[in-house]
Amino acid sequence: MGRKTGVARGCAVLLAVATLSTFALSRPQPVRADTKAELAAAQKKLTRLLQTITAQSQIVADLEDQASVLAGQVDQVQSQLSNTQAKINATEQSIRAANGQITQKQGLLDQRAWIAYEGGPGNGLDFILGSKSLSDLADRLEIINGAAKSDGDLIAQITNQRNQLKNQQKHLLSLKRDYDAAKKVLDQRNAALEAKLAAAKTVVLGLEKAKLSATGLIKKLKLKRVREIALQKLRIAQEAKRHQQGGGGGGTVAGHPFAVCPVDNPHGYSDSLGAPRFGGGYHLHAGNDIFAPAGTPIRATFSGVASNASNGIGGAAVIVTGADGFTYNAHLSGFGTLGSVGAGTVIGYVGNSGDAAGGPTHDHFEWHPRVIPSNPWVSPYGYSVVNGDAIDPYPYLNQVC
Repeated sequence: MGRKTGVARGCAVLLAVATLSTFALSRPQPVRADTKAELAAAQKKLTRLLQTITAQSQIVADLEDQASVLAGQVDQVQSQLSNTQAKINATEQSIRAANGQITQKQGLLDQRAWIAYEGGPGNGLDFILGSKSLSDLADRLEIINGAAKSDGDLIAQITNQRNQLKNQQKHLLSLKRDYDAAKKVLDQRNAALEAKLAAAKTVVLGLEKAKLSATGLIKKLKLKRVREIALQKLRIAQEAKRHQQGGGGGGTVAGHPFAVCPVDNPHGYSDSLGAPRFGGGYHLHAGNDIFAPAGTPIRATFSGVASNASNGIGGAAVIVTGADGFTYNAHLSGFGTLGSVGAGTVIGYVGNSGDAAGGPTHDHFEWHPRVIPSNPWVSPYGYSVVNGDAIDPYPYLNQVC
């Protein structure tokens, strides 16, 4: 982020550390833009969480609707199961009654067979031969034939009832199979739905906890931001008073070189002039990073000529040269108007090209005035000028951003 200097690495590090330590002890630290960026990130996270909670809650509602439908199906199937059970009970009762009738008739048949066996074959013949007349003979033959027919009918009834009993037993097995199958399907569907519903509710519970945490973080960051803004105002007032009294220290904030903020609605910007950087080799940060979403317009801060200044470290970059100096904007995602521009003309768009690839999107912004102020602003890293002519733009950004 920024361009390489010719300062030797070891000397630069020692100088930065020593100067920063002295600076930190002697003067209040400026407000960094990190809190604003953190707050914006936390608010985005909360928005995403709320969207996810809404979507997941809809899933739970859909599952509860399915559970309600299934409950109606359960009642219907349960009614069918109750009817099936009633049929099973009736069939079992009918089978018991049929078994009783068969047993009774089988006993009567066995009794007749035993009587016939005990009497022997002669009994029937003696009964016929004992007839007194032809009329008596006919009557006795009719009695014997009637007894034989009665036994045959009884045997036929027993056989028929046994066949009916077998059919009833088959029907009973079929009813029981239907009952078991319906109950199994019902239990499986209910278990699956309950598992899905429990899982969805667990997800919603986790999201609600995350939402509570994110809300708490946003509250803390807002309070922190309010304190930082108050401290920033106090610091600027103190620095202005020192300058009026001729005391150096923080440097002057006089002058208004910029007509507009370089980036539309930035999340924040860092007072990081002179911070050590190692991308593309060790060098000092020669400007401030202005953080904003990718694609946010970058504007010329004054009238001049915009030129393509792309390079390996800065990636896509634009220089705007005006009457009082030039600005350098790096890590762009694309270019806007090049050539003659006015204050506020879009010259590019926020990105993370060059050595910022993969990092947060921002505009690396440098200010190179034609005349360096006699008492320029000193950054928290102890630097007021880097690379010979790049001064800290932080106080001027405070005026327009």
